[in-house]
Amino acid sequence: MIGQNRIYRRNLLKAASGGAAGLLAARAGAARAQEATPATTTGETIRVLVVGDPFQFALEAVLNQFTEQTGIAVEMENLAYDQLNARLATSFVSGTPDADVVTVDQMWNGTYSDSGWIVPLDDFIAGDADVDIQDFIPEVLYSLNTWRGQMVTLPIAAYGQGVVYRTDVFEANGLEAPPTDAENAAGWTWERYREIAEGLNGTDFEGTSLFGTVVCGAQPVPIVHMYTQLAASFGARWFQSFPGTTPWDFTPTINSAENAEALAFYRLLYELSPPEAINYVWFDAGTRFSQGDIGMFYWWTPYFYLTKSDGYMTGTPSVVQDVLGYGVLPKVSDDAEQTVSLGGWSLGIPSTSAKQDAAWQFIKWATGAEAQKQMALVPDFNYSFSDFSRVSLYEDPELQEIYPYLGIQLPIMQQGNGKAVRPPAPGYTTLEGVYGLQLNQALSGAMSPEDALAQTETLWQNILAGLLLVPYSGESYEDTVENTQALMDRLAGG
Repeated sequence: MIGQNRIYRRNLLKAASGGAAGLLAARAGAARAQEATPATTTGETIRVLVVGDPFQFALEAVLNQFTEQTGIAVEMENLAYDQLNARLATSFVSGTPDADVVTVDQMWNGTYSDSGWIVPLDDFIAGDADVDIQDFIPEVLYSLNTWRGQMVTLPIAAYGQGVVYRTDVFEANGLEAPPTDAENAAGWTWERYREIAEGLNGTDFEGTSLFGTVVCGAQPVPIVHMYTQLAASFGARWFQSFPGTTPWDFTPTINSAENAEALAFYRLLYELSPPEAINYVWFDAGTRFSQGDIGMFYWWTPYFYLTKSDGYMTGTPSVVQDVLGYGVLPKVSDDAEQTVSLGGWSLGIPSTSAKQDAAWQFIKWATGAEAQKQMALVPDFNYSFSDFSRVSLYEDPELQEIYPYLGIQLPIMQQGNGKAVRPPAPGYTTLEGVYGLQLNQALSGAMSPEDALAQTETLWQNILAGLLLVPYSGESYEDTVENTQALMDRLAGG
């Protein structure tokens, strides 16, 4: 495995996959540096690099609380996803210190950890009773933060996926609302989702012509994030055996009957979406729903609150703010297993940092229950942060009052498996780029779903062989939620 790092490190310097809102910052022009909090008597200052995302706005609003509590000043800089990825890779490869705390995408964990670019957090967690590691949702830590049996980061913003719909449109058309409990969701299938969208498509509601739904179609990254949730629900998987079973086998299985069926279905959903959705990135779908001409859509859980505004983080109420409804994802059939995509952002400590103890204090604080609650209570931008990874926050009555869907969101997170939906394989960025292009071609009708997937698998096979992953002779690890829970127990002293 270590011998392969030289090959796939180079891939980090290329355009990379995004978090749910990674490109949002670039499109919204949100990249900016925050002035350092005035130095305290300790004189210690740490540098923190964050990605432009809703959590960044909330974190900035409460950042002074960290300095007041610890005496550590913070210089925080906000970067767009691709800028952050390139900057971190350049810093790590050159061995040049750039920051003390960095935002890490779950897809970077393997490379960063195996290369020694970030330090494991196990010793920090085990030696600090304030962390309360057992308060974290195991499925979140598994999906976002563990690699080869170690906790390499901690989550600052975690996303699942669910359904957002207009309650007034459903009521006016006599439609049963999407279920809020996956355990009691008989009949809530993807086919039923399509039937509802088709029934609403082209109808008039209070003078507005509706689209049934909306999808993301832009390649290479946005379409992968939305489509892979659907494909996972249909039973599609990327590899023969990775990461949950051993030995690891990176033979691609992307060209499967399940995936072909899912891609054909995704095309049907596109036909019920605005035509320009072929070019929609992450936030385009959410903000389009906010304009009032979409019946329902499924997407990352941050859009549960982002749809309250008329645009990304504008804070101006949308026309649908008072008629937002939320539900769980459909399944292929009542007896099918559901796999919910989990994504988000985490914080790690670069091995080049000379202030690792202070960096840990920041990570512990920023991912802690109290700071996360204060972030959620920021009224700016129409209350726009509920991406919790701690169970206690979902059960907080004050937060439930502001974010009434928390009772729906928690089970969604607990049903998640981000490593099954988008496996964090070495060379992920390159694989995703190929996949996104082919998915876009299938969506536009330039290729059939079958041809798009066949071409994807051929290209993947060549890429994986070039990375020495097919056949794979490196060390494997049985990467499961159960092993993550065992790690949490050990770190908690259990």
